[in-house]
Amino acid sequence: MRELPHKTGEFTHLIVLIFEESPIIEYKTFYRKSENIMGKVYRQQRIEGITIPAIIRNGSYFWHSMAVYEDGTVSIWEKVDLDGVTQKLANEKLAFSVPEGEELSIFELCHLKIIKAEWNFNEKSFYNHIVDTVKTLNPEMQNIYKTTPREQAKWREYRVVFSASPTPCKLGASFGYELLKGDNAHIFLRKDGKLVLTELYCYKDATFSIDGLDGFFSFEDIERMFNDKVLATKPKKGELVTLGDLGEVEAETSRAVSTKNKLAELKNKSLRVQGKPDAHEAAINAYHAYLVEPNEFYKERLREAYEAVPEHERMYLGDMDTRDSDFRRILYSNSKREV
Repeated sequence: MRELPHKTGEFTHLIVLIFEESPIIEYKTFYRKSENIMGKVYRQQRIEGITIPAIIRNGSYFWHSMAVYEDGTVSIWEKVDLDGVTQKLANEKLAFSVPEGEELSIFELCHLKIIKAEWNFNEKSFYNHIVDTVKTLNPEMQNIYKTTPREQAKWREYRVVFSASPTPCKLGASFGYELLKGDNAHIFLRKDGKLVLTELYCYKDATFSIDGLDGFFSFEDIERMFNDKVLATKPKKGELVTLGDLGEVEAETSRAVSTKNKLAELKNKSLRVQGKPDAHEAAINAYHAYLVEPNEFYKERLREAYEAVPEHERMYLGDMDTRDSDFRRILYSNSKREV
Protein backbone atom coordinates (compact mmCIF):
# COMPACT_ATOMS: atom_id res chain seq x y z
CA MET A 1 0.00 0.00 0.00
CA ARG A 2 1.13 3.57 -0.60
CA GLU A 3 0.05 7.17 -0.19
CA LEU A 4 -1.67 8.47 -3.27
CA PRO A 5 -1.76 12.15 -4.30
CA HIS A 6 -5.07 13.39 -5.70
CA LYS A 7 -5.01 16.35 -8.03
CA THR A 8 -8.19 18.24 -8.86
CA GLY A 9 -7.53 21.20 -11.11
CA GLU A 10 -4.84 23.25 -9.42
CA PHE A 11 -5.43 21.60 -6.05
CA THR A 12 -3.50 18.59 -4.81
CA HIS A 13 -4.67 16.68 -1.75
CA LEU A 14 -3.94 13.26 -0.32
CA ILE A 15 -7.02 11.08 -0.30
CA VAL A 16 -7.03 7.37 0.37
CA LEU A 17 -10.29 5.51 -0.09
CA ILE A 18 -11.24 2.04 1.02
CA PHE A 19 -13.33 -0.08 -1.34
CA GLU A 20 -15.13 -2.91 0.41
CA GLU A 21 -17.85 -4.68 -1.51
CA SER A 22 -20.61 -6.58 0.26
CA PRO A 23 -21.85 -9.24 0.69
CA ILE A 24 -19.23 -11.06 -1.43
CA ILE A 25 -15.94 -9.59 -2.55
CA GLU A 26 -14.01 -12.36 -4.24
CA TYR A 27 -15.65 -15.73 -4.26
CA LYS A 28 -14.04 -19.03 -5.26
CA THR A 29 -15.36 -22.57 -5.00
CA PHE A 30 -12.70 -25.28 -4.81
CA TYR A 31 -13.21 -28.95 -5.69
CA ARG A 32 -11.04 -31.93 -4.81
CA LYS A 33 -10.50 -34.74 -7.28
CA SER A 34 -12.54 -36.97 -5.01
CA GLU A 35 -16.06 -37.38 -3.75
CA ASN A 36 -15.47 -34.84 -0.95
CA ILE A 37 -16.12 -31.19 -1.78
CA MET A 38 -14.42 -28.45 0.20
CA GLY A 39 -16.54 -25.71 1.74
CA LYS A 40 -17.20 -22.40 -0.03
CA VAL A 41 -15.17 -19.42 1.12
CA TYR A 42 -14.86 -15.70 0.44
CA ARG A 43 -12.40 -12.95 1.30
CA GLN A 44 -12.56 -9.19 1.49
CA GLN A 45 -10.01 -7.07 -0.28
CA ARG A 46 -9.15 -3.42 0.35
CA ILE A 47 -8.53 -1.49 -2.86
CA GLU A 48 -7.36 2.12 -2.71
CA GLY A 49 -8.33 4.94 -5.01
CA ILE A 50 -9.13 8.62 -5.32
CA THR A 51 -12.19 10.68 -6.22
CA ILE A 52 -12.65 12.93 -9.23
CA PRO A 53 -15.57 15.24 -10.05
CA ALA A 54 -18.32 13.81 -12.23
CA ILE A 55 -22.05 14.17 -12.87
CA ILE A 56 -24.68 11.46 -12.87
CA ARG A 57 -27.80 11.83 -14.96
CA ASN A 58 -30.72 9.97 -13.44
CA GLY A 59 -33.73 11.95 -14.55
CA SER A 60 -32.02 15.05 -13.14
CA TYR A 61 -28.33 15.91 -12.86
CA PHE A 62 -26.46 15.04 -9.66
CA TRP A 63 -22.98 16.11 -8.56
CA HIS A 64 -20.89 13.01 -7.92
CA SER A 65 -17.49 12.63 -6.29
CA MET A 66 -16.64 9.60 -8.38
CA ALA A 67 -14.34 7.02 -6.82
CA VAL A 68 -11.76 5.60 -9.22
CA TYR A 69 -9.77 2.63 -7.90
CA GLU A 70 -6.35 1.26 -8.72
CA ASP A 71 -7.86 -1.91 -10.23
CA GLY A 72 -9.87 0.11 -12.77
CA THR A 73 -13.15 -0.16 -10.89
CA VAL A 74 -15.26 3.00 -10.92
CA SER A 75 -18.19 3.96 -8.68
CA ILE A 76 -21.09 5.38 -10.71
CA TRP A 77 -23.77 4.68 -8.08
CA GLU A 78 -22.85 1.09 -8.85
CA LYS A 79 -19.66 -0.83 -9.51
CA VAL A 80 -18.45 -0.81 -13.14
CA ASP A 81 -15.22 -1.67 -14.93
CA LEU A 82 -13.66 0.52 -17.59
CA ASP A 83 -15.85 -1.06 -20.31
CA GLY A 84 -18.82 -0.19 -18.12
CA VAL A 85 -17.64 3.42 -17.99
CA THR A 86 -17.81 3.52 -21.79
CA GLN A 87 -21.39 2.22 -21.65
CA LYS A 88 -22.42 4.72 -18.97
CA LEU A 89 -21.01 7.57 -21.07
CA ALA A 90 -22.77 6.28 -24.19
CA ASN A 91 -26.17 6.10 -22.47
CA GLU A 92 -25.45 9.46 -20.75
CA LYS A 93 -25.93 8.17 -17.22
CA LEU A 94 -22.38 9.34 -16.56
CA ALA A 95 -21.96 12.96 -17.65
CA PHE A 96 -19.33 15.69 -17.63
CA SER A 97 -21.59 18.71 -18.24
CA VAL A 98 -25.08 20.07 -17.59
CA PRO A 99 -27.14 21.83 -20.30
CA GLU A 100 -27.94 25.49 -19.75
CA GLY A 101 -31.29 25.88 -18.03
CA GLU A 102 -31.01 22.55 -16.20
CA GLU A 103 -30.35 22.13 -12.47
CA LEU A 104 -27.40 20.43 -10.87
CA SER A 105 -28.30 18.89 -7.50
CA ILE A 106 -25.49 18.90 -4.93
CA PHE A 107 -26.43 16.59 -2.06
CA GLU A 108 -26.99 18.36 1.26
CA LEU A 109 -25.64 21.63 -0.11
CA CYS A 110 -27.74 23.35 -2.81
CA HIS A 111 -29.13 23.26 -6.35
CA LEU A 112 -27.47 25.19 -9.16
CA LYS A 113 -29.51 26.19 -12.20
CA ILE A 114 -26.96 26.56 -14.98
CA ILE A 115 -27.12 29.94 -16.72
CA LYS A 116 -23.82 29.89 -18.62
CA ALA A 117 -21.01 27.35 -18.63
CA GLU A 118 -17.66 26.46 -20.09
CA TRP A 119 -17.02 22.71 -20.01
CA ASN A 120 -13.64 21.04 -20.44
CA PHE A 121 -14.49 17.54 -21.66
CA ASN A 122 -16.27 15.58 -24.35
CA GLU A 123 -17.17 11.90 -24.13
CA LYS A 124 -13.80 10.66 -25.40
CA SER A 125 -11.63 13.03 -23.38
CA PHE A 126 -13.56 12.37 -20.17
CA TYR A 127 -13.08 8.61 -20.60
CA ASN A 128 -9.37 9.21 -21.17
CA HIS A 129 -9.32 11.37 -18.03
CA ILE A 130 -10.70 8.43 -16.03
CA VAL A 131 -8.18 6.01 -17.54
CA ASP A 132 -5.35 8.46 -16.80
CA THR A 133 -6.55 8.60 -13.20
CA VAL A 134 -6.28 4.80 -12.97
CA LYS A 135 -2.76 5.04 -14.40
CA THR A 136 -1.68 7.47 -11.67
CA LEU A 137 -2.73 4.82 -9.13
CA ASN A 138 -1.51 1.81 -11.07
CA PRO A 139 1.17 2.89 -13.59
CA GLU A 140 1.72 -0.67 -14.78
CA MET A 141 -2.04 -1.11 -15.37
CA GLN A 142 -1.75 -4.59 -13.86
CA ASN A 143 -4.57 -6.59 -12.24
CA ILE A 144 -7.23 -4.45 -13.91
CA TYR A 145 -10.70 -5.68 -13.00
CA LYS A 146 -12.98 -6.78 -15.81
CA THR A 147 -16.49 -8.14 -15.33
CA THR A 148 -16.91 -11.42 -17.20
CA PRO A 149 -20.14 -12.57 -18.92
CA ARG A 150 -20.24 -15.46 -16.43
CA GLU A 151 -20.13 -13.04 -13.49
CA GLN A 152 -22.77 -10.81 -15.06
CA ALA A 153 -25.08 -13.79 -15.63
CA LYS A 154 -24.56 -15.00 -12.07
CA TRP A 155 -25.51 -11.70 -10.46
CA ARG A 156 -28.47 -11.22 -12.81
CA GLU A 157 -29.74 -14.62 -11.68
CA TYR A 158 -29.48 -13.62 -8.03
CA ARG A 159 -30.65 -10.05 -8.69
CA VAL A 160 -27.58 -8.58 -7.04
CA VAL A 161 -26.09 -5.18 -7.90
CA PHE A 162 -22.82 -4.22 -6.21
CA SER A 163 -21.84 -0.72 -5.26
CA ALA A 164 -18.28 0.51 -5.07
CA SER A 165 -18.97 3.30 -2.62
CA PRO A 166 -15.78 4.72 -1.11
CA THR A 167 -14.84 5.13 2.52
CA PRO A 168 -12.79 8.32 3.00
CA CYS A 169 -9.83 7.89 5.33
CA LYS A 170 -6.39 9.18 6.15
CA LEU A 171 -3.11 7.62 7.17
CA GLY A 172 -2.86 7.44 10.94
CA ALA A 173 0.09 8.78 12.90
CA SER A 174 0.83 5.47 14.62
CA PHE A 175 3.41 2.94 13.51
CA GLY A 176 2.52 0.91 10.42
CA TYR A 177 -0.11 1.51 7.76
CA GLU A 178 -3.20 2.35 9.78
CA LEU A 179 -6.03 4.03 7.91
CA LEU A 180 -8.45 6.13 9.97
CA LYS A 181 -11.93 5.96 8.48
CA GLY A 182 -13.94 9.10 7.93
CA ASP A 183 -16.85 10.72 6.17
CA ASN A 184 -17.22 13.54 3.66
CA ALA A 185 -19.49 16.40 2.63
CA HIS A 186 -19.70 18.73 -0.37
CA ILE A 187 -18.69 22.34 0.28
CA PHE A 188 -17.72 25.55 -1.52
CA LEU A 189 -14.18 26.84 -0.97
CA ARG A 190 -13.00 30.36 -1.79
CA LYS A 191 -9.33 30.40 -2.72
CA ASP A 192 -7.23 32.63 -4.98
CA GLY A 193 -10.27 34.60 -6.08
CA LYS A 194 -12.22 31.51 -7.14
CA LEU A 195 -15.19 29.67 -5.67
CA VAL A 196 -14.59 25.93 -6.02
CA LEU A 197 -17.01 23.10 -5.33
CA THR A 198 -14.92 20.62 -3.37
CA GLU A 199 -14.97 18.03 -0.58
CA LEU A 200 -14.59 18.37 3.18
CA TYR A 201 -13.56 15.30 5.18
CA CYS A 202 -13.85 14.40 8.86
CA TYR A 203 -11.91 11.59 10.50
CA LYS A 204 -11.98 9.27 13.47
CA ASP A 205 -9.35 11.36 15.29
CA ALA A 206 -11.71 14.40 15.28
CA THR A 207 -9.71 16.20 12.58
CA PHE A 208 -10.95 17.62 9.26
CA SER A 209 -9.38 18.21 5.87
CA ILE A 210 -10.49 20.09 2.76
CA ASP A 211 -9.62 19.15 -0.78
CA GLY A 212 -7.75 22.24 -1.93
CA LEU A 213 -6.13 23.18 1.37
CA ASP A 214 -3.07 21.62 2.99
CA GLY A 215 -3.07 20.17 6.48
CA PHE A 216 -5.71 19.11 8.98
CA PHE A 217 -8.14 21.24 10.96
CA SER A 218 -10.21 21.21 14.13
CA PHE A 219 -13.95 21.83 14.19
CA GLU A 220 -13.22 25.31 15.56
CA ASP A 221 -11.07 25.95 12.48
CA ILE A 222 -13.97 24.93 10.25
CA GLU A 223 -16.30 27.30 12.12
CA ARG A 224 -13.78 30.10 11.68
CA MET A 225 -13.53 29.46 7.93
CA PHE A 226 -17.31 29.72 7.60
CA ASN A 227 -17.29 32.98 9.57
CA ASP A 228 -14.52 34.33 7.31
CA LYS A 229 -16.46 33.28 4.17
CA VAL A 230 -13.66 30.95 3.11
CA LEU A 231 -16.20 28.12 3.23
CA ALA A 232 -19.77 28.54 2.03
CA THR A 233 -22.92 26.58 1.25
CA LYS A 234 -23.81 28.61 -1.85
CA PRO A 235 -22.23 31.10 -4.26
CA LYS A 236 -22.88 34.81 -4.01
CA LYS A 237 -25.15 36.30 -6.65
CA GLY A 238 -23.25 36.43 -9.95
CA GLU A 239 -20.25 34.54 -8.54
CA LEU A 240 -18.73 31.99 -10.93
CA VAL A 241 -18.35 28.43 -9.66
CA THR A 242 -15.47 26.14 -10.61
CA LEU A 243 -16.63 22.51 -10.76
CA GLY A 244 -13.25 20.88 -10.36
CA ASP A 245 -11.77 19.73 -13.67
CA LEU A 246 -15.19 19.72 -15.33
CA GLY A 247 -15.49 23.44 -15.99
CA GLU A 248 -16.81 26.76 -14.74
CA VAL A 249 -20.44 27.87 -14.49
CA GLU A 250 -22.62 30.85 -13.73
CA ALA A 251 -25.70 29.66 -11.91
CA GLU A 252 -28.76 30.59 -9.90
CA THR A 253 -28.91 28.98 -6.47
CA SER A 254 -31.91 27.38 -4.79
CA ARG A 255 -32.58 25.14 -1.79
CA ALA A 256 -29.25 25.98 -0.17
CA VAL A 257 -28.49 24.59 3.28
CA SER A 258 -27.81 27.34 5.81
CA THR A 259 -24.39 27.75 7.38
CA LYS A 260 -25.86 26.92 10.79
CA ASN A 261 -27.32 23.65 9.55
CA LYS A 262 -24.19 22.74 7.61
CA LEU A 263 -22.02 23.19 10.69
CA ALA A 264 -24.43 21.05 12.70
CA GLU A 265 -24.26 18.39 9.98
CA LEU A 266 -20.45 18.40 10.02
CA LYS A 267 -20.36 18.19 13.80
CA ASN A 268 -22.66 15.16 13.70
CA LYS A 269 -20.60 13.46 10.98
CA SER A 270 -17.49 13.96 13.09
CA LEU A 271 -19.15 12.50 16.18
CA ARG A 272 -20.38 9.47 14.21
CA VAL A 273 -16.96 8.58 12.77
CA GLN A 274 -15.53 8.91 16.30
CA GLY A 275 -18.15 6.45 17.52
CA LYS A 276 -19.82 9.02 19.76
CA PRO A 277 -23.57 9.77 20.14
CA ASP A 278 -24.79 12.46 17.74
CA ALA A 279 -27.95 14.56 17.46
CA HIS A 280 -29.76 11.86 15.45
CA GLU A 281 -29.23 9.28 18.16
CA ALA A 282 -30.30 11.74 20.85
CA ALA A 283 -33.50 12.57 18.96
CA ILE A 284 -34.43 8.91 18.44
CA ASN A 285 -33.77 8.12 22.11
CA ALA A 286 -35.94 11.09 23.16
CA TYR A 287 -38.69 9.91 20.78
CA HIS A 288 -38.72 6.43 22.34
CA ALA A 289 -38.71 7.92 25.84
CA TYR A 290 -41.76 10.02 24.97
CA LEU A 291 -43.62 7.00 23.56
CA VAL A 292 -43.07 5.19 26.87
CA GLU A 293 -43.99 8.26 29.00
CA PRO A 294 -46.06 10.66 26.82
CA ASN A 295 -46.05 13.67 29.14
CA GLU A 296 -44.97 17.30 28.83
CA PHE A 297 -41.54 16.70 30.37
CA TYR A 298 -40.54 14.12 27.76
CA LYS A 299 -42.25 16.09 25.01
CA GLU A 300 -40.05 19.10 25.76
CA ARG A 301 -36.95 16.91 25.80
CA LEU A 302 -38.04 15.52 22.44
CA ARG A 303 -38.51 19.04 21.08
CA GLU A 304 -35.00 20.07 22.12
CA ALA A 305 -33.45 16.92 20.66
CA TYR A 306 -35.43 17.10 17.40
CA GLU A 307 -34.63 20.76 16.78
CA ALA A 308 -30.91 20.05 17.39
CA VAL A 309 -30.91 17.86 14.27
CA PRO A 310 -30.03 19.84 11.12
CA GLU A 311 -33.22 20.68 9.23
CA HIS A 312 -32.13 18.97 6.02
CA GLU A 313 -31.39 15.73 7.91
CA ARG A 314 -34.55 15.43 10.00
CA MET A 315 -36.20 13.32 7.30
CA TYR A 316 -33.74 10.52 8.13
CA LEU A 317 -35.12 10.12 11.65
CA GLY A 318 -37.82 7.79 10.34
CA ASP A 319 -38.07 5.28 7.53
CA MET A 320 -38.40 6.10 3.82
CA ASP A 321 -42.19 6.33 4.06
CA THR A 322 -42.78 8.14 7.35
CA ARG A 323 -39.54 10.18 7.55
CA ASP A 324 -39.90 12.53 10.56
CA SER A 325 -43.70 12.82 10.33
CA ASP A 326 -44.36 11.30 13.76
CA PHE A 327 -41.90 13.69 15.41
CA ARG A 328 -43.75 16.62 13.82
CA ARG A 329 -47.14 15.16 14.76
CA ILE A 330 -46.15 14.95 18.43
CA LEU A 331 -44.48 18.35 18.61
CA TYR A 332 -46.52 20.59 16.31
CA SER A 333 -50.04 19.18 16.07
CA ASN A 334 -52.86 17.85 18.23
CA SER A 335 -53.51 14.76 16.13
CA LYS A 336 -53.35 11.29 17.66
CA ARG A 337 -51.09 8.54 16.48
CA GLU A 338 -52.74 5.95 14.24
CA VAL A 339 -52.02 2.38 15.34
